Amino acid sequence: MAEGKTTITETTATVPVAEEVQTSAMTEKPKRSLWKAWMYMFDWYPSHYSKEERKLLFKIDCTLMPFCCLMFFLKWLDQSNLNNAYLSGMREDLKLTQNQYSLFGTFYNVGYLLFEIPSMMILSRPKLTRWYVPSMEVAWSCLTFIQCRLRNEKDIYGLRFLLGVLETPASTGSLYILSSWYRPDELFKRAGVWYVSSNAGAMFGGYLQAAAYTNLNGVHGLAGWRWLFIIDGCISLPIAIASYFIFPGLPASNKPFYLTEDEHSLARKRMADDGVKPSKKIGKAMLKRVFSKWHAYVAVLAYVIFQCSSYPSGQMGLWLKDEAKKHGTYSVAQYNTIPTGVQGVSIVSAILATSLCMIYPLWLILSIVSSILLFSNVVLLVWNVPKDLHFVAYYFLGLTSAVTPILFPWVNIIMKDDAEARAFVTGAMMTVGWAFFSFYPITVFPVVEAPRWKKGYTVNTVFVCSFWAIFMLGQFLHRRDIKKAEKLADQNRVLEPEDKEEREVEHDEVAEIARERKSQEV
Repeated sequence: MAEGKTTITETTATVPVAEEVQTSAMTEKPKRSLWKAWMYMFDWYPSHYSKEERKLLFKIDCTLMPFCCLMFFLKWLDQSNLNNAYLSGMREDLKLTQNQYSLFGTFYNVGYLLFEIPSMMILSRPKLTRWYVPSMEVAWSCLTFIQCRLRNEKDIYGLRFLLGVLETPASTGSLYILSSWYRPDELFKRAGVWYVSSNAGAMFGGYLQAAAYTNLNGVHGLAGWRWLFIIDGCISLPIAIASYFIFPGLPASNKPFYLTEDEHSLARKRMADDGVKPSKKIGKAMLKRVFSKWHAYVAVLAYVIFQCSSYPSGQMGLWLKDEAKKHGTYSVAQYNTIPTGVQGVSIVSAILATSLCMIYPLWLILSIVSSILLFSNVVLLVWNVPKDLHFVAYYFLGLTSAVTPILFPWVNIIMKDDAEARAFVTGAMMTVGWAFFSFYPITVFPVVEAPRWKKGYTVNTVFVCSFWAIFMLGQFLHRRDIKKAEKLADQNRVLEPEDKEEREVEHDEVAEIARERKSQEV
């Protein structure tokens, strides 16, 4: 081994690390005034990081981040494309009914929910994850192509189930991988950028369908909606194949070609310095760790309640349609396009909130977001308010997009000392959350009660308050655990000198006895 190098032991290999490179976890952050801290919220490469660490971050930002964003973008593009295809000729061509259309999402959700936790367990394996994610993406892309040959509703049911299975690494898996490469100081703002790629996918799908229907309808005997899936596959397959070379897996996986040995070692060392533990075995011991601690209960309950309270889709459009019927104030085009502003609010709020999370206290940011969501639900519950206030309330519901990229990274951070439990809990959050959400809108926001859902906004008001209270409980319990760990560490530091002195005395006594015995033998 070259001089001036040391080694760090991981689960997969032992690699050299330059001793002189000090990770950001071991350096003191610059103190900034709370009044001026917002100026640094877009500082992705802080000055107190070493040159080597900033270069490593830049490489990860140019490879892992774009791949995770594109993977999430394509999944939402597929979701929106199915809806657009249904409205653009698929219903008539395949003679589908409204009930059959509702089952498309059901079969998709069943596949997703059944495989979410097993998928997360596979992702936690350093040797598997490097190839698992790209392979799932290639299979997903191939099935996207196959959708252009749909013949009936049974084809759709089977394909949607398989697509749900194959999508499992895209959402929770992306956040798990990002939290394995980025420290807390770096994670939240990147999670915000990653999350808004879903909004971009939903918005892009409408424009893509319009272009396909206008320019490709009837080309080579294929309807425009069938071309939509071909275009979707043409976009996704090259990205999926490229991911075999770009996707780095976990820091404990084999080194990707674009990182040097020192950079790969630094990536491992900086996460270890921050307290992120390497992967262990999956078994009964892991399940015992999950269910014997508070993290799983708080995380799953918080996400379930939040997921059920975040239902802005369609509400504003139905209100505008009702206004048009009563007063003739809006056209069909307007009550289809005006609600897209909610997506714009979602993008801005997600990036802004996550960027502020590492500057100001996390509880403060989420409290502000929860307060705005509470205000919106109360306004819509009261209902008889000025029309402008209605618009404000509906647009502010877009702030729900700021919660997920805060909540999931927070759970990954507080459970960073247990890779398997972290994967299991985040997978359980998504599974249980979407299981409840699959029937919640139909029960609490039935279309027949639109646009004034008294029951729905009453339940949402209670849920927003409950979510905030559970999150604050989690913050309290996490801080309590930190204080206990610090107290235990202080006690160990106090005992160490005494133990060392006792060991030296014992060593001297043993040495003296040995000398006496030797002299007697002589």
